[in-house]
Amino acid sequence: MSNRIKAVREVLKLSQREFGEKLGVSRDVISNLESERVQLKELLFHHICQIYNVNPHWLKTGEGEMFNNTPNDTAKIQEALNIFKSLRPEFQDYALEQIKNLVKLQNK
Repeated sequence: MSNRIKAVREVLKLSQREFGEKLGVSRDVISNLESERVQLKELLFHHICQIYNVNPHWLKTGEGEMFNNTPNDTAKIQEALNIFKSLRPEFQDYALEQIKNLVKLQNK
């Protein structure tokens, strides 16, 4: 399973720190999982599947699709979130308003 955790992280183009941060664990935890120094606990398993939309059957067995949706969609969402997080609060407010305006425009 450790190689599949690493594969998910690499497809999403996240460092061990970034991947763990969203899960609420340290880079060391991710490193230890990927190098098989520790086993993945059930709670973290479910958290990975939920947060990153990973197919639980694939994560356990390697069978089927890696993601419940396309990796490209997940990567785009992650990229947008990373960019949004890097903005100053006043720019986050502006960006959020612009996204809302785009949705309104799209729905016309």
